[in-house]
Amino acid sequence: MSVTEDSAAKDKKGPLFLIDGNNVAYRAFYALPEEISTSGGFPTNALYGFCLMIIKILSEYQPSAVIVAWDSPEKTFRHEEFEEYKAQRKPMPEPLSEQWPYFAELCDAFGFVNLAVPGYEADDILATLARQAEAEGRETIIVTGDRDALQLVGRFVKVMANTKGMTEVKVYDAQAVEERFGVPPRLIPDLIGLKGDVSDNIPGIPGIGEKTAAELISRYGSLEAVLEHADEVSGAKRRELLKEYRESALLSKRLASLDRDVPVDIKTAELLPHQVKREKLQDLFSRLEFRTLFERIDALLAGSPAETTPSGEAIWYEEVEVQGVQDLSDLVDWRGTVALAVEESEGGGVSAYWLAQMQTAAPLEDYNAYRVFRIKESQAASQALGNLVAGARVVCHNFKALRALHGWVRQAGHDTYLAGYLLSPGRKEYRLEELAGEVGVKVPGGVRGRGGRVTPPAAPPVATSAALVLAVAHHQERLLREQGMWDLFCQVELPLTRVLIAMEAAGIRLDCYRLGELAGKIQDQLDELEERIYELAGQRFNLGSPQQLGRILFDVLKLPRQRKTKTGYSTDARTLEALRGCHPIIEQILSHRELSKLMSTYLVALPRAVDPETGRLHTTFHQAATATGRLSSSDPNLQNIPVRTELGAQIRQCFVADPGYLLLVADYSQIELRVMAYLAKEETLLEAFARGEDIHARTAAEVFGLDESEVDSLHRRHAKAVNFGIMYGISAYGLSQTLGIEREQAAAYIERYFERLPRVKGFIEKTIKEAEQQGYVSTIFGRRRYIPELKSGNYQERSLGERLAVNSVIQGSAADIIKVAMVRCYERLEAEAPDARLVLQVHDELVFEVPESQVPFVKEMVKREMVGAFPMDPPLGVDVGVGPDWLTAK
Repeated sequence: MSVTEDSAAKDKKGPLFLIDGNNVAYRAFYALPEEISTSGGFPTNALYGFCLMIIKILSEYQPSAVIVAWDSPEKTFRHEEFEEYKAQRKPMPEPLSEQWPYFAELCDAFGFVNLAVPGYEADDILATLARQAEAEGRETIIVTGDRDALQLVGRFVKVMANTKGMTEVKVYDAQAVEERFGVPPRLIPDLIGLKGDVSDNIPGIPGIGEKTAAELISRYGSLEAVLEHADEVSGAKRRELLKEYRESALLSKRLASLDRDVPVDIKTAELLPHQVKREKLQDLFSRLEFRTLFERIDALLAGSPAETTPSGEAIWYEEVEVQGVQDLSDLVDWRGTVALAVEESEGGGVSAYWLAQMQTAAPLEDYNAYRVFRIKESQAASQALGNLVAGARVVCHNFKALRALHGWVRQAGHDTYLAGYLLSPGRKEYRLEELAGEVGVKVPGGVRGRGGRVTPPAAPPVATSAALVLAVAHHQERLLREQGMWDLFCQVELPLTRVLIAMEAAGIRLDCYRLGELAGKIQDQLDELEERIYELAGQRFNLGSPQQLGRILFDVLKLPRQRKTKTGYSTDARTLEALRGCHPIIEQILSHRELSKLMSTYLVALPRAVDPETGRLHTTFHQAATATGRLSSSDPNLQNIPVRTELGAQIRQCFVADPGYLLLVADYSQIELRVMAYLAKEETLLEAFARGEDIHARTAAEVFGLDESEVDSLHRRHAKAVNFGIMYGISAYGLSQTLGIEREQAAAYIERYFERLPRVKGFIEKTIKEAEQQGYVSTIFGRRRYIPELKSGNYQERSLGERLAVNSVIQGSAADIIKVAMVRCYERLEAEAPDARLVLQVHDELVFEVPESQVPFVKEMVKREMVGAFPMDPPLGVDVGVGPDWLTAK
């Protein structure tokens, strides 16, 4: 795009867009998984996310011109005034640094203006350009996630910020700013002056939060006025803070105030409409392997969205009144594939169902190929839908969360949420629109209702979702097949969802009385620890205050000072661990913290989480939360209850069976070690497992050159640490810290281990080499995990990648085996012992609640199904116990 005096350029249609390049690039990097890369391993996730945002802007807003502002490397006036400005920020991650040179080239290819001014931040450049645009009455949208920019919002200027991912945004006008922050845009610097800004290391006033800051500024009109009236503010502590940190607040406001007079050589009134440089963009996208994205750009270049909406980018949909089953059967071929989405009412119930089906005569990516029906919730509609989907292949997004469908659909035929997880594990979210963008499926620009009427700009969100699911599912199936994960998806992940639904519904009973007694005992211990700490400190203080604790440790007791923060010296866990042995108070504080955490996390929180109707805890299992494939749980999290501590054991004793039932706990015996031995084909370990030997004692004999009869508890403990450490890529230093021995001794242990078990070393080296070549590792079931850290030039990051590569194969394979076991056990119970139920999964163990009369059958069946989850020679080991509570059964 060029800058000219041409008067014709003043005839603009769309808004001027001003983009904070650094902010959007960083957000894209952290929003999308690092696994996104070229076939040669070059990382492209940030560039891909940046492109998704640009495509959204071009397709939905048709901007008249776009300027992208970039930070300059030189220090700014803010650094001169406050040396610690942004000092806490880490260096740019290497995968982002590798992509950085392409951003300016990318923007230029799109026809945008790149702009950087030495000694100024992108925010200041945007502020200067926004001032120009506001003065000329030109509609302007600033794209940034930086809160400082909200001070620029005016009559003609708005700010667009990402809310989730890269394609869901919120546009702030003056009213939205005031609703969200409690002050008008012009007072945002005053707000930051009081509360500070952690992201920029702007101090503000300690103890003043956003709500308090907004109330004070609204009452007095500005930061300066608040400080002038400090004596009138309620609360002695607050008054003291306002006076003590007055200069800090004024400094913070200056740091947060954007400079609107940056010497830029651009006048917004003279900008010509941007022109995409198609050949340059095609070449760049080809190098970055953004093939589907270029197809979307090409479609945009063919004509404006306003022109294409009526002819090819609209969803055909209509509302259907359902009186009986035949009403839907006449519309939909129930033998085919249908998509189902749920529209929620304001009260949280279901107001309507959206049903979509493809018209196979048209291309799949064309939204005219979909018929979408809105079916209002009613008894007749529920019956009709239930009958229809009973014979159909139903696809949806996140089936487990669509509780309204569980009564009709036993198992989704395709779940775009889970497929997205398999194809790109480790990301935080799997939003349907983003998944669609990543496989090249376009979001419709308009709606065709009855009679062909077009209602711009977009279909109702749920209608769009229903159609998107079909198109995304098609592409995901192709990718899953190409990557060898189709069987894993169909035979493990999809059926596992219905198992988790049943487990969440069943829940587990908690003996709240017993837990309350335990809480009382722990509170007594906490009180005793607290008194001991006060005695050692020589005074009473607020043990929960890091500042007061820091004063006691470093000013009163004169312990060696550690890391400093803006509020004082750190007293976090790492600091206290470093101070062990310096003073008896440290051990007491660590014990107090450990008990306090268990108290709040379990002893207090668990009874509150019990459902009053069922009297049971109903945790939520997360199937798409970890990069290795392991399950996690929350609300409450029942997977982190300590296993090896006395208190952890007492907590487990409070999980009990219903009257007439017993808990049955089936635990895989050393499954990860068995998987490693199997994959490495290490005969020494395999033989030990086959003979049922104590594997840690056998390893101790090998490593220390002893007869097994000579192995004592210390030898075994050291061997156990080596066994598990090898799987997690432990270093000699790490092992020395774990065992409390010298580094040289730990290195000798590892060396002897590999000498005696050479195939384990060979397996590790082969796994790392394949991960370097492919960019990913696979479990025995084909689950992939991408390891971008292996491409790093940073030694520590690369070492992490090597550890992740080996551990992901072992731990991921174990996770897959357990999932298969869950599905097998659930299906057998459903068919042969429906009164028994699977209620918990905690890493390597499964917990069942079984009628007492059925325990012998279920015990034998569970062991058989778990052993058979993966045929291994020697077979997998499973320990099964039974009892009235979790501890006894374990």
